[in-house]
Amino acid sequence: MGVVGENAFIDELSANDSAGFDKIINTFNGFKGRFKNAEQLFVPQSILGYSIGVKQMFGEGYILCGNSTEFLDPVFLSGVTLDTASGLQAAKLVDKHLSGVSVNWQAEYEDLIREGVEVFRSHVNAWYNGDLQTIFFASKIQDEFKQQICSVLAGYVWDKSNSFIKKHKTILSTLAKVITMNEENKSTIQR
Repeated sequence: MGVVGENAFIDELSANDSAGFDKIINTFNGFKGRFKNAEQLFVPQSILGYSIGVKQMFGEGYILCGNSTEFLDPVFLSGVTLDTASGLQAAKLVDKHLSGVSVNWQAEYEDLIREGVEVFRSHVNAWYNGDLQTIFFASKIQDEFKQQICSVLAGYVWDKSNSFIKKHKTILSTLAKVITMNEENKSTIQR
């Protein structure tokens, strides 16, 4: 069981032997009452700054791949695909470089990897702000949307034919708002 949030919020929950953690677990609608009789085996611990990025992914004699470039979230497992894709791209560029062909490491590697990380970050943020749950648990949603989102969550973050990649900055929040409005309208009409 854990809580994810801004550092200040986590610090607040951790104060007073984690009394804030207990309070949020006991008052959060999804958990309310579920753990009231559970024995706490240890005082909750906090981990701050698990989402880490580097200033530069390459340099003289090195190129970073996988989670060493950017670690976004301990919950999602798409890291394997991102790791494999960045490793493959790095290997291709190292081979090109060793063959004497000029490589633009910034454009051909770092910019490309960061682009994929940003797409994935949009989806991770949508999970934590609730937009993905709104989409996945909607009473009616196009299967194609779910498939495209799942593709991103699986780490396929460079497929520009996928609207949830091409428009990743806005599409999830927009779709969640449309679904919420439709559900509210449907609820109003049924009364």
